[in-house]
Amino acid sequence: MIKLAGVGFVLWVCLSLISEPAIPVRKEKAFDAYIQDSIPIEVELYFTSNHQPDYYKSHVKTPVCKDSLCYLVEIDLIWDLLGNFKNYEVPADKPLTKFDHEEFEENDHKKLKSILADKTSLLRDYEMKTLVDEDVRRASGVVDATTGATSATIKDAVVGGALYTTHTLWHIVNGEVAKKILTHTEARFTDSLLVSMLQSSDYQYQYYALNKVPESKRMAYIPQFVRLVASGDAYVPFFAIEKIPAEAWKQPVTQLQLAELLGRVSFEMQNELLNKFKEMELFTETISKLIQNHSKLTDKQLIKLLTILKDNKTKISENSKQVLENLLKNKNQQVVNLTSDILKN
Repeated sequence: MIKLAGVGFVLWVCLSLISEPAIPVRKEKAFDAYIQDSIPIEVELYFTSNHQPDYYKSHVKTPVCKDSLCYLVEIDLIWDLLGNFKNYEVPADKPLTKFDHEEFEENDHKKLKSILADKTSLLRDYEMKTLVDEDVRRASGVVDATTGATSATIKDAVVGGALYTTHTLWHIVNGEVAKKILTHTEARFTDSLLVSMLQSSDYQYQYYALNKVPESKRMAYIPQFVRLVASGDAYVPFFAIEKIPAEAWKQPVTQLQLAELLGRVSFEMQNELLNKFKEMELFTETISKLIQNHSKLTDKQLIKLLTILKDNKTKISENSKQVLENLLKNKNQQVVNLTSDILKN
């Protein structure tokens, strides 16, 4: 009897879990906008499960027209919090089409998404009528083939057979809506969103957030700055290191954290770190960590490090001196000479 009761309880729990409705994604209306000058759309802001702003989305129905022919594009457009294109979704029964109603293939979608994400696309500076070669005619009854062939100048900037669709969507995605999204985000910017962006893997968020940190509050964001020096994308590490205030460089914890990076960051960032350390008085722990990473440096970088150590020689531990003794056998005479000077009492 007890066994049956136990089984019944487990079954009840399982059924409860199965029947429990999924937690709906929280969203709210962000603003109204117009596309193609006269078509109204509603843009919504979606949130994460932690109630943090996540992305913007809008269901768009827009005609794509040339001369007297049109077809309706129905698409969900998605932007990040800065107004950058993130993704799109199309209804299964209303696919995007190209020349002669040919549906987009996977590669077409990839190319279109890449084009829409490029704010510097050639499409920015071209009107629709300038994008075709009227001397080359294409016979078809659909809008994306009612005039000449795609101009050679713009050919790589559009999806083949979907010139007007590509042009129309690019200007919707990267036009006034994108600007309004950024304005909407900035009006609701919070410290928690700042931290979230600093911790993001998106370099655009990283760069934007670094610019938003007030100079008076930089000391509070040292962990985030150090993380971005270590793993930020593109040019972000160089921007992040400049955000670390002089006061932080004088603290043993920050010095040690940055010295630990010397062995695993790029060659260019290694040089940047060495240049920074050259300008300050170092702690013994910092020096020990720098010496531990000396094998990851080129000869020129090693010479730069040894010059720094020479200026801080009184703080070099005995264990670190033993490591440096190996450099007395180095093939580079300048390395040997500097090491010898450092080890002299």
